[in-house]
Amino acid sequence: MILDKIIYRLRTGIIFKNIKENVVVCDLGCRKNVTFLKQISSKIKYGYGFDIDAENYKESNIETKKLNFESERIPLGDQSVDCILMSAVLEHLNDPKNIIKEAYRILGPGGVFLLTTPSVYAKPILEFLAFKLKIISREDISEHKKYYKTSDIVKLFANCGFDEKNVKCKYFELFFNILVIAKK
Repeated sequence: MILDKIIYRLRTGIIFKNIKENVVVCDLGCRKNVTFLKQISSKIKYGYGFDIDAENYKESNIETKKLNFESERIPLGDQSVDCILMSAVLEHLNDPKNIIKEAYRILGPGGVFLLTTPSVYAKPILEFLAFKLKIISREDISEHKKYYKTSDIVKLFANCGFDEKNVKCKYFELFFNILVIAKK
């Protein structure tokens, strides 16, 4: 749907600005078509993508694999990536602790975890757009398990290894989304 594409571009645009050049990136929730990693491939050294819907794929400096975030380990070594991306995934997980702990494990010293998720303020709007107006994906919205406040995210990251003073959260898109920049 067209509005879904616009929202996706806004989210990825804010993440793109925070990715440094020539880094190793891990995209958690890369989707089946690996769109974002392909868009940033000329900017990064290497990109790993993982998603429940991903297929094994390798081309140039991008590699993807299927992964269940709630039960599996990320098949990368400790401190092996410089930057982790997770856009519009957290809200789909029943228990996000496993994937946040795994992200902390693979993130190198000084590395950054960039995450976006809808805020609690977005819930009624997203449900109205999906179920009443039918102009965004009903399937995606119906799969949302939780909406977050910035304080919830800081607490979650702190419980998974991050120092809470290194977890910065800010609302964007009229308080409907949250951008998290967590440094290790």
